[in-house]
Amino acid sequence: MMELFDEAKERIRNFIEENSKLTATVIALFVLLVVLGLFALMFGGRIRAKKALPAEDFTKREEFFPPQQAALTDDYYFSRVTGEKWSNEERDRWFTLPDEQNLKKLGEANDDISDKILEAAP
Repeated sequence: MMELFDEAKERIRNFIEENSKLTATVIALFVLLVVLGLFALMFGGRIRAKKALPAEDFTKREEFFPPQQAALTDDYYFSRVTGEKWSNEERDRWFTLPDEQNLKKLGEANDDISDKILEAAP
């Protein structure tokens, strides 16, 4: 095996000595491609933002239409200031006690997570 490696190394060395101009040209082209590739990665991938048209260049052709959306319910808020605690009315409206089946599923999911953590531990 070592003789095969030595023979291949000797053949490469002989080729380089006999074809020095070709070898230098190939190496120079390779270095040039690497340098151009680096420049393309550094400068070519940047996304250039398009400049917005100045206000005086804009001409409105039609009226603007607001986007169509489903009617919002009274319970939907774009932003809402929440208190530190729920009121009794909020608690009665939003909080539901989990049933036995959901508690069992939650316990199994937690057990699976803890098993995975413990399996990964050394």
